[in-house]
Amino acid sequence: MEYVYYPRDDDEKIISEYKHMFELKTLEELVKAYNKEAKCGIVGVHRQALYLIALRKEFLERFGESPIYIVDKVVLGMVGGIGIKSGQLKILE
Repeated sequence: MEYVYYPRDDDEKIISEYKHMFELKTLEELVKAYNKEAKCGIVGVHRQALYLIALRKEFLERFGESPIYIVDKVVLGMVGGIGIKSGQLKILE
């Protein structure tokens, strides 16, 4: 599941709004939000990419890692379903 991301003028503002929303969520709520996206898959909608970028930033801040990756500042992807075990992110088989 990957998406080629091309930045647009208002992206940072939208990402910031999503990021603020994620700051208010519990870890379990973040995992649930991510797993919903992973189940649906990346559908190629630009707004979904912004949502995932903001979610990635929140995971990095809270866990120091993220199941959402960015390659060469362009390719956005997800590793699949996740859970939390002993306060750490765990990729589900």
